[in-house]
Amino acid sequence: MRVEFITPALEEFFGAIEFYRDQAPGLGEAFVGDVERSIALFTEFPSLGSPAPSATRRVRLSRFPYSLVYQVADDVIRVIAVEHQNRLPGFWRGRV
Repeated sequence: MRVEFITPALEEFFGAIEFYRDQAPGLGEAFVGDVERSIALFTEFPSLGSPAPSATRRVRLSRFPYSLVYQVADDVIRVIAVEHQNRLPGFWRGRV
């Protein structure tokens, strides 16, 4: 399966990387690794994430307080949001 980030999700992803890079050396790269591991899991097991509104699924990162919200359609997994777990839940619902 192919994974795509919609533009707002990609911006959230890059914003989080920059935030963590500013916090400590190597932390931004650790965030990227955590996201990559989650993507590898839900690429192999698309139903892995918890069901979320609007036919989406949510996978929590293991080390960072973020979730990836995604939709599965045919051979594409579309990441809808890189959602901080403690801020504005469901802010992404208008994207689907």
